[in-house]
Amino acid sequence: MSTQILAFDTTTELCSVAIMINHSIYDHKIIAPRSHSENILPMINQLLIEVGVTLQSLDCIVFNRGPGSFSGIRIGISVAQGLALGADLPLVEVSSLEVLAQGAWRIFSVKQVISTIDARMGELYWAHYYRMSDDSYWIRSDNESITKPEIIAKKLIYSGSQKLQSNLALVGTGWNNYLVLKCIRVPGVIGLKKSVMSPEAQDMLPLGICNWRNKIFINPNQAQPVYLRNVVVVKKNDI
Repeated sequence: MSTQILAFDTTTELCSVAIMINHSIYDHKIIAPRSHSENILPMINQLLIEVGVTLQSLDCIVFNRGPGSFSGIRIGISVAQGLALGADLPLVEVSSLEVLAQGAWRIFSVKQVISTIDARMGELYWAHYYRMSDDSYWIRSDNESITKPEIIAKKLIYSGSQKLQSNLALVGTGWNNYLVLKCIRVPGVIGLKKSVMSPEAQDMLPLGICNWRNKIFINPNQAQPVYLRNVVVVKKNDI
């Protein structure tokens, strides 16, 4: 049975769109600070035309529920709801931290990932991924949180030789923005991988298709953002 799924991400400065047709993935991405609302729909339309599919022929739409830029999350959810309602499609939600972990698996084939996204105000969104399904999809973490970079550094240094394996990657925008994490060394971990990457739509697709096949999807009116911070403050330089 043919499978066609659309995914897009607007939660960081990287704006990305991807389509999976069976096992083939097609994607576009641009660095576009503060202009996602102008770029995302044209990017989606262009990719649909290039791949030769219509919105109505898709099986579902995968959207990023956050955490990330507050306005970026809202833009993504609004676009997902509008497209899904117009084409009568279900939505599949994924976490930006989970998407980062999937990107780490694609690039490094690591068994453990710690994902971070700069939350500004001297804090980071972060989560630890260490369990994968038989199909190489990360099992959703239950420890997503927001905290100070100094606390993450202490956790890594303290637990490195006790819990973390050598096949470890530190990925996301948080690892290069704070001095305490920029040069972090994890005791007992050999061959540590580090990449200052952003969530990408192509890495949302494996997670999305796994949920869709397991009938884990929602109606458009059920889509909700995950900020992790109780007070939402939109800054002028937000996306």
